Amino acid sequence: MSRIRYGVSPWTLVAAPKAKAFPTTVAVDTADVVVVGAGLTGMLTAVALEAAGQNVVLLEAGRAGAAHSAGASGLTGLLLGLDYRVLEAAHGRRLARALVTTVAEAGAGFAAALKAAKIPGVVAGRDLLLSADASARGWDREVAARAAAGLTASAVSGAALAKATRADITAALRVRGAGLVDVAHLVPGAAARLGPGRVKVYERSPVTSITFTRVDATVHVGTRAIVTPRVVICTDAPGTLAPTLDRHMRAYERFHVLTAALPAGMRKALGADLGSTVLVDRAADFAVTVTADGRLLLSGADAPLLGEKQRPAALVQRTGQLMYECLKRYPDMAGLAPEFGWSSPLVTAPDRFPLVGPHRQYPHQLFSFGTDADPSLAWMASGMLVRAVLRQPTATDEMFGFARVQEDRS
Repeated sequence: MSRIRYGVSPWTLVAAPKAKAFPTTVAVDTADVVVVGAGLTGMLTAVALEAAGQNVVLLEAGRAGAAHSAGASGLTGLLLGLDYRVLEAAHGRRLARALVTTVAEAGAGFAAALKAAKIPGVVAGRDLLLSADASARGWDREVAARAAAGLTASAVSGAALAKATRADITAALRVRGAGLVDVAHLVPGAAARLGPGRVKVYERSPVTSITFTRVDATVHVGTRAIVTPRVVICTDAPGTLAPTLDRHMRAYERFHVLTAALPAGMRKALGADLGSTVLVDRAADFAVTVTADGRLLLSGADAPLLGEKQRPAALVQRTGQLMYECLKRYPDMAGLAPEFGWSSPLVTAPDRFPLVGPHRQYPHQLFSFGTDADPSLAWMASGMLVRAVLRQPTATDEMFGFARVQEDRS
């Protein structure tokens, strides 16, 4: 049995285009837009703004694309598996439906954008199968609520369920709009778009503070100051640059497991299951699918954000938990060994959907928080940020803004 590698994202070990090294000494004093954070959201935003004719500076505290973006599971659209009735009760049908519809459409839009930009990282479209006990109270209400809102979803049970999955479940809700992304090639591919003569990128250049007047903002990087009319913060969490916005966010940690390749017997027992679906067990809090090279990929077991000292033990425990929960659903997987167990520290709004756009306390800044380590949501957020910079926001863009969580100000 191979030794399990804890705390290591397998995608960082896959042969991929070598990460480009960018300058570490800031050499500019002005810009049309300064983008802070060179994760996937920041990189896509900077490239799109440059293409729109903006003079863009992209600042990253570490290495571009080397932090949370490289450690994501690669699963997209998991937000579609949240309890829709809860979302509608919190926001009303119009807003709840817009949030779900936009996230569902992001997967296909992201795939098309990658193809057009010739960025590797193919998005494999998959359905979500949300498992449930057929006798559980409220299951039929969830189906009815989605149908009443005009959302694409269908209940699956009996022979249809047996055809759809080999999992030991009695009922499921099928939801379209999920996917699996090749993170190993996507992130380096996006970084390659930041080539010479395009966006000015500076790595290992942490922003220490941002000051502003009525006219513009000044981004401080060490002893250097960059004056700009617009700052776009793509750090996925407020941090020290917008501390008053922490009240809108909730921090947690999501765990991931990648197993060894499925042996022939297990592949036969699994059939075509999980090759085109992602099974989501909301009760046990995990999602599982099969990668292109025939491995099980599990994600979930969300927990409060961990400190560095607690994380090693938690990785061992949560890796075992995810494998155990998967085995309960797929008994034929007994004996399959995990090869990697890692985690993604995440920050989200209370309803788990991203917060993207301006905030009245910061007149020259735009934000992208809580994209759930989902590459398609990073792409979605980047589009909203670009439209905001160009003063072309849509009504749907505004629904992802901070007005959605203003009730939490106290």
